Amino acid sequence: MTAIHDQAMHYIYQQVLERLLSHMSQAQRASLQLLIQRLLVAAGGPEYIGTFRLLVLQGSDRRSTRLLAMLRAAQLSIALRAPVTFQLRVLVVSLPSADRATLEGHERCFSGLFMQDDQRVRLEMIEGREVVPFSCRPAAAGERWRQARDAMLVFGHLVDATPEALLGSRLHLELAETVGLALRDQAPADVLVTAVPARQRRKYLAWARRSLRLAGAHGSQQVHQCVATLAQGLGWLHGTVDGALDAQGEPAASVVTEEAPVRVFAIDDLLPHLLDVQQLDVMLGCCDDGARDAWPLAAFIEPSALVQLHELHDYSLEPQADRPALSLAGKAGGSRHGDVQPVQFGKAYGINQTQLVCVLFRPFARQGRNLERFLQCRHADMLVALPYLHRALQGKSCPEAVKDWLVNTSGLSLGQLRAIYGGRLRLTAWRLMSNLAQRDIHLRWVPRCAAGRWRDVAGQS
Repeated sequence: MTAIHDQAMHYIYQQVLERLLSHMSQAQRASLQLLIQRLLVAAGGPEYIGTFRLLVLQGSDRRSTRLLAMLRAAQLSIALRAPVTFQLRVLVVSLPSADRATLEGHERCFSGLFMQDDQRVRLEMIEGREVVPFSCRPAAAGERWRQARDAMLVFGHLVDATPEALLGSRLHLELAETVGLALRDQAPADVLVTAVPARQRRKYLAWARRSLRLAGAHGSQQVHQCVATLAQGLGWLHGTVDGALDAQGEPAASVVTEEAPVRVFAIDDLLPHLLDVQQLDVMLGCCDDGARDAWPLAAFIEPSALVQLHELHDYSLEPQADRPALSLAGKAGGSRHGDVQPVQFGKAYGINQTQLVCVLFRPFARQGRNLERFLQCRHADMLVALPYLHRALQGKSCPEAVKDWLVNTSGLSLGQLRAIYGGRLRLTAWRLMSNLAQRDIHLRWVPRCAAGRWRDVAGQS
């Protein structure tokens, strides 16, 4: 029975490969053959290809999808010529969280490439800070999202809650930490294959080394030698941001190079041909307009998240009187005046609409400088309790109902809110967070809104 099953699967894989090849031009098929040769050389020869492991980060852009199709074609081509082929691990990345439509798009692609039931392929995804098996059903908010949720809220309240900062370069640290977790697997990858061009990779490395030096990490010049070392260093930075409110100082970090480095498998000269495969888009279920292809570093960000957060930001700053209904990312607004649709990534993180609006106002930082304005704009009924809110944030006695309102409105604990209010932040963490807030997800410079924006937060320690 096993032999019959294997023969049937071999026939199916052969059909998938023929279908892939039929959608390629002659130049693309020639580039595919070069890709196969390089994979065999990188593995150490055909006799070692069966234990050669590739990791690919699957983004939401067409470049990622086309590269995955080419790797799948290479995998099946080798399998037809030899008894074994390389192992392929696909990690779906869509930060801060993937919505159902994005995951269904990935599932269509995997089905078109017949990857789900292939033992030589591992399909995984990021949820919170964990690597889990791929599923097109997003998980409900749970404990695995808690750290990422608190990190986002604390970052917004302390430093900058603009959409470009919340969903900007800070997310690259979150991604690096999770990739580092994937690389510490019992069967770690030998190489990372990416569709990000060399120029963008150099820009990313320059940003990473600058961030590590800013945080005082030793050995930051070695991060270009190994993907795992880079992920380790950026993961440490992420931990520094997470522990920004901790009173205790942290030891100096050193970036240690792995004994068996995980390298980027460079195929930049082949990418123009390999990725120019528009005929494959229909087969793989690519429905986007290709606008994200111009921004490779943004391929791992949920496309609708920034749009939704911008709309919520603009909506929350409007006066409550005569405010139109909010319609997020093209969704129809509520039937009643003032109804809003929940932000998708907020649902995944367990952050409700009230808490997102709260962080966009940053009412608790700098001894509550914006607290009265926040109450006037969003919670006018709490203006009478303003003195008690300050007392609660200062650690003084106040009614329990006031404490409960602060926790429920912000989504943070009272201890975290008091640390934000007093500006109790380690200098290393402050420098790093301020630097992160100055770069968007493309690592482009985001101008400061005011000259003294980063200097007027008291209580650095």
